[in-house]
Amino acid sequence: MRIVLSERVVFYLLPAVVRSMTIAFFVLMPVFYAGGLIEAQEMGMIGALAIGMVITGAFLVARWLHRWSTRKLLLVGGALAVLASLLLFLGVLSKYLALIVSAYVFLGLMAGISMSGSNAVAANFTTRGNRFGRLARQSMTVDIVRITFPLAVAGLVVLWGPVGGAGLTIFSALCLCLLAFGMPPLRQLPTTPLEEGLKWSTLRNRPFRFTLSIEFLDSLASSELFVFLPLVLLTKGYDVGSSLLLQSFLFLGYLTGRWFVSWLAKRYSGFRAVGLAETGMLVSIILLLNMSQLWLLYLLSFMLGVFARGTSPAIKALAFDSVDDRQTKQASAIFVVAGDSGSALAQLSFGFLVAWFGANGPFIMAAAIAGIIALMCLVWQPFMSRSKIVPQVNESNLG
Repeated sequence: MRIVLSERVVFYLLPAVVRSMTIAFFVLMPVFYAGGLIEAQEMGMIGALAIGMVITGAFLVARWLHRWSTRKLLLVGGALAVLASLLLFLGVLSKYLALIVSAYVFLGLMAGISMSGSNAVAANFTTRGNRFGRLARQSMTVDIVRITFPLAVAGLVVLWGPVGGAGLTIFSALCLCLLAFGMPPLRQLPTTPLEEGLKWSTLRNRPFRFTLSIEFLDSLASSELFVFLPLVLLTKGYDVGSSLLLQSFLFLGYLTGRWFVSWLAKRYSGFRAVGLAETGMLVSIILLLNMSQLWLLYLLSFMLGVFARGTSPAIKALAFDSVDDRQTKQASAIFVVAGDSGSALAQLSFGFLVAWFGANGPFIMAAAIAGIIALMCLVWQPFMSRSKIVPQVNESNLG
């Protein structure tokens, strides 16, 4: 007899558990470097390889696995998570680099498949009437994990070394398997005898392509800012402790931003909310780079977090609303590819910008991209919606 979990438990915990795996792996990379398990250049190579496998996993879902049930996708993701965590644990114990690299390969593949499955679950457990509000609350649980899980990893590393942190990934993997096994029945989405022809038909959907371009640019502009934010404070003469605290205010802003942008979407429209948030991000970055008082920098870091990543659930909801229900799983996978491609490009380009232009370089680029997205959402999208090329979101559908 199979244990069936409640819809609410799966909806809110599934993306948080998947995120806990990726956070633990990437938080451990500096620990491995400090312990002599990997070299500095290997950190970048392993990280890029993992992101590449995330994209590969999402492509597999979109191209070949579109007929699989969402539960089966997540069971595969859970198996990959267990394999990745065990390889990491054994690699740390044996100090064998090949095992550690293999763990990150399977981690990326797991993340691409599981995040696509998680997005499909989110679309299945929401409707056009409540999607913005529920996805915003779901993203808050992910942000809580984003803030607290690194502390848990750090505590275990202090107590038992890298092995303790690696052991925590096994716990996360088992939780993912439990959620997959206990997934409640999903509502039946419309099907069509021509489903075989839907493999890439989603990309022929102009509204979806428009939203996908926003997701790519938004990830490029904001997904990796937290990595480089402490450098801004260091260049202003503050110590490392103050610089790292700046990240905490940014993460708190992430958490608050989910609610704030969702409120904007409910009050105005999805695209207008994203456009206003990107405008806020642009202004926050300009002020952050030109202020020097510590309390103001903390406040601006919080504001940057609100505007920079509060857009994520809104853009996701716009993407789901732009496609037919029978295309949701495919759209979810392509959406993951777009976001992770932006994140991967951000990691590469931001590093070069720091080397060429200093700590402000990535933020100047991010501000410019935020301005482009704001123009797309506040000027171009309303104009195109009047031409019936990109539809305006009905305010009655936001909740």
